[in-house]
Amino acid sequence: MSSSSVNINLQLIQQGNHLEFARLLDGYSHDLFLFAKGILNDSVLAEEAVSDVFVKVWESHERLEQVSNLKSYLFSSVRNQAISYLRSKKNRDIVSIEDITTYYFEPVDPTDDSELEEEKLQKILKAIDYLPAQTRMVFSLAKVQGLKYKEIAEILDIKVKTVDYHVASAIKKICEAIEKEDKANTQQILKVFLGLLAT
Repeated sequence: MSSSSVNINLQLIQQGNHLEFARLLDGYSHDLFLFAKGILNDSVLAEEAVSDVFVKVWESHERLEQVSNLKSYLFSSVRNQAISYLRSKKNRDIVSIEDITTYYFEPVDPTDDSELEEEKLQKILKAIDYLPAQTRMVFSLAKVQGLKYKEIAEILDIKVKTVDYHVASAIKKICEAIEKEDKANTQQILKVFLGLLAT
């Protein structure tokens, strides 16, 4: 289940409801893990980062009334935790999200009934690999995790216009990669690829 479709009762969690907190874990863990792994490029550290965030959320659940957007809050917390990990375990020069020079993009596997041929998919993924880290991160948050541009802007502390620029830039590069293979069907192939990301 994507976090974009999760409906959590924050009040119940604030009151210490374990079942609602379990729903929160179930609904958000995967997308938060992908985000953390993107920053850390390490599955074990990513799992630790997400786990640490959920522990902190539960420990301070009585103060959740101050949270206006739960999704943005969780992603921002994971961002901070991941940066803290990088600073302490890998690179002390990293102090903010802008200092990140690489962002791991989870490979996409076509479904059995997908219209997207393996060769075209690999060209698209290669084009994504060549994107700057910030662009890859924004594109992933928008198209894989399904976050709204306003939420991404809050999480990364950038303007909505900047989010729009990064997504447009990523799509332009992907389209250029597709056109080299199949100019006549660029938009259709792009649509299929974006559909794969959202599943």
